[in-house]
Amino acid sequence: MNRMSPKMWLFRAILTISLTIAWGSGSALAESAAITPADIKFSEPYEITAKIMEIDHGKGRLIVAEREVFAVDFVIGSEAIKTVITNSDGDGVLFDDLERGQKVRISGMKLPDGRVIAEDLVLLPARN
Repeated sequence: MNRMSPKMWLFRAILTISLTIAWGSGSALAESAAITPADIKFSEPYEITAKIMEIDHGKGRLIVAEREVFAVDFVIGSEAIKTVITNSDGDGVLFDDLERGQKVRISGMKLPDGRVIAEDLVLLPARN
């Protein structure tokens, strides 16, 4: 019989708790299937430049070009995944400062189930 080692059980418990806290119990990403190391392994590079159509600051979720994009900060397996948000000059920007209608460039990964995880999100200057 295959039993999970206490070390593996503890790792999975901590990961589950961390993801729940990071996303909040009502998060759309937390409500969907959990992200696994296989999701990361089989993800595809993703990049888009478009305006923010919708934003949910509480869930770390954007709709950009009708695609659901998540800003994250977690560790999966041995890989740390964190969304870095900057302006076009490279200065840090808070997720809470993003607004509907702003133009952004997002680079990240598209998971096999279609979810998008932003690794870099750049707030582009408004046109005059």
